[in-house]
Amino acid sequence: MTKNRCFRLCSLIWLLCAKLTIYGQEYTIARLRLFPSQDEVLIKDVTTDSLGFIWYLTNGEIYRYDGYRSLDILNTISAQRLTDDMPQRILIDYRNRLWMAGNANLSYLDLKTWKVHAVDSALLPPIQDRTVHSIAQLADSTVIIAYENGHLLLLKGNQFTRIDELNERGKLASNKVSPRSMTIWKGKIWVGTTGGGLLSINTDRHGQTQYRQLPGLQSLIKNLVAHQDTLFLDVPEQFSYSLDEGIATTIRPRNFVLSEDKYYVLKEGNGLHAYADDEAVYLLDSTLRLRQRVGIPSRHRFRTTSVHIAGGEVLLGTEEGIFVVYPKTKGISQLIPANPGPNKSTRGIYVYPDGAQFYATYNGAGYIEPDGTVFTFQELRHAYVMLPMNNNKLLVGTEGGFLKVFNRRQRRVADLRYTLSQNASEKYAAHLPIFVMCLAETATDYLIGGMNGLWMLDKKSLRLDRYELTTGEPHALDVQIRHMQHHEGQGLFLSTNVGLFLLDNGVLTKKYPKSGNIGVFKSIIINDTTWVATQGDGLVAIDPDGEVLQRLTTANGMSNNLIYSLEVSNGVKVAGTANGLNLIDGQQRVRRIGTAEGLSQSEFNSGASFPDTVRNRVFIGGLMGYTVLDMAHDWFNEGNQLESYVTEIHTSKGNAGEKMSDYSWPYRADRTLTLKPGQSLTGLYVGTPKNYRADCEVTYSINSGDSDMLKFGQFISLIDPSPGHYQIRLKTRSTGTTSRLREITVVKQPHYYQTWWFGGLLVALAISLTVLWYRSRIQKIRREQTIRNRIAADLHDEVGSSLTRIFFQANTLSANQMPEENQAKQLELIADTSKQALLTMSDMVWSIDSRFDTMKDLVIRMKDYVYRLREELDFSYRFDEEGDVDSAKVSQAFRQNLFLIFKEALTNAIKYSNGSEIVINLLVNKNVRLVIINRYSAKSNGVGRRQGGRGMVNMEHRAAKIGGTLSVTDQHGLFQLSLDLPPKKGG
Repeated sequence: MTKNRCFRLCSLIWLLCAKLTIYGQEYTIARLRLFPSQDEVLIKDVTTDSLGFIWYLTNGEIYRYDGYRSLDILNTISAQRLTDDMPQRILIDYRNRLWMAGNANLSYLDLKTWKVHAVDSALLPPIQDRTVHSIAQLADSTVIIAYENGHLLLLKGNQFTRIDELNERGKLASNKVSPRSMTIWKGKIWVGTTGGGLLSINTDRHGQTQYRQLPGLQSLIKNLVAHQDTLFLDVPEQFSYSLDEGIATTIRPRNFVLSEDKYYVLKEGNGLHAYADDEAVYLLDSTLRLRQRVGIPSRHRFRTTSVHIAGGEVLLGTEEGIFVVYPKTKGISQLIPANPGPNKSTRGIYVYPDGAQFYATYNGAGYIEPDGTVFTFQELRHAYVMLPMNNNKLLVGTEGGFLKVFNRRQRRVADLRYTLSQNASEKYAAHLPIFVMCLAETATDYLIGGMNGLWMLDKKSLRLDRYELTTGEPHALDVQIRHMQHHEGQGLFLSTNVGLFLLDNGVLTKKYPKSGNIGVFKSIIINDTTWVATQGDGLVAIDPDGEVLQRLTTANGMSNNLIYSLEVSNGVKVAGTANGLNLIDGQQRVRRIGTAEGLSQSEFNSGASFPDTVRNRVFIGGLMGYTVLDMAHDWFNEGNQLESYVTEIHTSKGNAGEKMSDYSWPYRADRTLTLKPGQSLTGLYVGTPKNYRADCEVTYSINSGDSDMLKFGQFISLIDPSPGHYQIRLKTRSTGTTSRLREITVVKQPHYYQTWWFGGLLVALAISLTVLWYRSRIQKIRREQTIRNRIAADLHDEVGSSLTRIFFQANTLSANQMPEENQAKQLELIADTSKQALLTMSDMVWSIDSRFDTMKDLVIRMKDYVYRLREELDFSYRFDEEGDVDSAKVSQAFRQNLFLIFKEALTNAIKYSNGSEIVINLLVNKNVRLVIINRYSAKSNGVGRRQGGRGMVNMEHRAAKIGGTLSVTDQHGLFQLSLDLPPKKGG
């Protein structure tokens, strides 16, 4: 075989890989960052829950990975664990129960309640036989725990069934028979063993079993895969076996073989099976045909220890960490250049109408026939841009080599033969455009844009000339021309390193930016709008006058503001940036695509895009070859959007900081969190399952506040919030143009003194006190009014009558001439009447003067009255006082009425006394008692009745006003009047 033929064969192999990449590379792989500060984690087992959160087992510790951080599960349930038994295997069943199988116990954690439930030890094998080999959930949702000593424990719903046949068979043969593989086939559970036998379990018949020893096979059956009428066995010897229920055959995957010297794991799934070793995972269909080989980006080539298949994804637990193999976003494929060498950076590509492709890389070019045959051209390096000259020849612009021509029929690349015009020879012979950045054409010329301006190549004569402006400025076009775009009726748009220009009939006009300079890589024209891919300003839309209509930047959802390439297909603009792809529809919605969705590269090269209109595809070149987008795909379908969940809630209460935690929120679908008085939300964590599938962003806002980005491991808190409702909005943006919204309402309950009813009670109390005060005030005013009325009446009756008598007496004295004796008598009457009026006035003033509201003042007044009366009437008396006289307080009404009663009683006692001593006794204690005693002549039987006449009625009336009781004793010439009053402030 010649060297050339050998090289062609290698190229064909590379091309086949490339075609497989374009049409068969459906899956990509990502490594999870389980801990921020720990790169390598030994994984013993891995599983997922119903929401897609990943659970994994290390050396005795169980963690839940929420997309951002790992939660130590055993730490959260430490108070519930019955023993210190170390988990050996874990599994989450379809009911969201985390099964933890240890070598001594079996228990599960109910994720909805976060409660641990231990399986009754009586259901388990004997304690010495509980070493766990594996735990699995089969296609019919049966959970099966396999023990090393042959015991099997089946769980269907809540019903446990223990199968001991393998254990008993091992005891009889004195050779342990252990289960190694399990599957569901033809309605039965099949178990492959270490002794080359198959155990079938009929769950419909209460666990009826049947054991089949396969002839000629004594080694273990490592794996079982069921497909229709065939049961595939992974065994070292290549045998096929006939069973009563069908055919059992050894596994023979197509396109590769199971390793004989490497440790590997083969996992059966639902239509998708996975074989994994330390280098790669092989994805197999239901017939064991290889769908795709995905290399494991392992640093140390540690072995794969466990595989879990769920939801079309494959989780690999390795001695280095967890890797996830998942489907790329549909519509994305790639073309990796077949040229040898590590440098796959690409720029120019041209797709012929029949599907053939010519591409160029920094490390050579290549041509792919429609049937997939590949030809490489290592001598053609750094090709930038391509333009068809006819159906056969392709004009290729290079970096440093000017123009080449690819002849498709001859499959040959040659230099373009050209001549210089006289103008070019005289002026520009030393500055030829050897660096070609873009190509275009007119009816007569090829237009060449390079590092030093615009050149023209005559199509017929192939004469090269420099384009010069009509203004005669020789260096006006000394700019980098990166792209040229014809616009009918306007001229030629030039994208340069200093902006976008319009060249029309030799006149150059700057369109963008209006002032200053900024690099432009490309422009496209849609109707009357020109879209400009800028070097840092994002994607800009301008009108024919150059006025900015719209600007799309990272603030509008673009992944980067540096846009290298731009195409439009089916009304969708495709922008290759310094960080991923961006698709913009007619509504200017931005759809970002990054490496998480299956791109083999994140940075794309300038001018490295091509629209394949025949097949409705767009090629975008980058550092790792070409990304191919199927533009017939519905890129703006929101169905693949990821969703975030509240994964943990931590609260604290009181000065002591009583802490509470809740990890079950995502499984209960709660929407409201209630905080008790004094309780704070110290940490609300958010997780996004499968966020490795997209460049996911999570923002949050509280009530109507601004949105903030949730960074890695960040949490939301509400420390000592005021009572009320707090609406937390979580927005998750992943593959769509909009965000998935999840709302959580936090209700902070108030203290009792912060409640509306307590406030209402205070208001009612204030109103009641105000009403009581008002009524009291009214009553006081009325009492004062009554007192004033009484004083007025007393003044009118007592003083008024005295003054009237004085008036008439004085008038009579002045009108009638009387003898001197009569005048003296009349004057004496006037003096007496005046004196009486003064005394009455003094008593009234004293009775209302608040300065005398004490018992002591009352007693002084009473004594003073007795003393003055004795001076006038000359009688004998004794005044005795007992009790708390000095400090006792009395009301105005009390002392006034008591004093008037005293005056009336004393006057009667003097008036009807027989001249013996009058006894006055005043007792002041809790109650007040006034007693007045006098003796009268026994000859006058009517004296006692007269003492108790009208005056007695008045005294009884006054006593009643102050709540007192008046009593009289009249016998044997002794008259006693007793007044009993309530406590001193009564009345």
